[in-house]
Amino acid sequence: MIFDWDFFIFVGALSVAAFAPGPGLAAIVATVLARGAKRAVWFCVGMIIGDLTWLILSLSGLAVIAQKIPIVFLAIKWGGVAYLCYLAFKIWRSEPDAPASVTHPQQRNIPGRVLAGYAVTMGNPKAMLFYLALLPSIVKADHISIALTLSLGLAVIMVLSVVFAIYVIAANKARQMMTSGRAVRTFNRITATALGGAAAWIAFR
Repeated sequence: MIFDWDFFIFVGALSVAAFAPGPGLAAIVATVLARGAKRAVWFCVGMIIGDLTWLILSLSGLAVIAQKIPIVFLAIKWGGVAYLCYLAFKIWRSEPDAPASVTHPQQRNIPGRVLAGYAVTMGNPKAMLFYLALLPSIVKADHISIALTLSLGLAVIMVLSVVFAIYVIAANKARQMMTSGRAVRTFNRITATALGGAAAWIAFR
């Protein structure tokens, strides 16, 4: 049976983990506050692809092999750290946008934003712990099938899409409420500091 207890426990655990604050959500909120909601969409897509990668690695047993060649994950991890640091620097140095730029953010470098979101998730210790430590205790090895794997993958897409949408909408509402340049600048500095902390958390975990 596809939708057995393993599936529902997984969905519940994933929902709790997804809502919990972490580097990925900090990056999403920072992107929305600094550049607008549309700029965060493809970053979210990259993060979801990263979660699906961790899911496949865990269920297929490739995670055990991957742990023996950590250079790949170290490269991805530091790529995520570098992106968060870059984003923090750009937001800290950015000047308050005019209302027109707030309402109409430009769409450029979509592949770069997807790869950035992917790198942040692949280097995120919270994602690693969930898929490599918690998932094996939720989904029993003898229950794994193609149908269950597809169901879990669909659950990841749906749960993360809902969670990310909630954060994006909330952050965009907050962004629209910031009308003075001083308020925007202060919020940018707070956001940049939070991103720097998230980068440090990934780097030293």
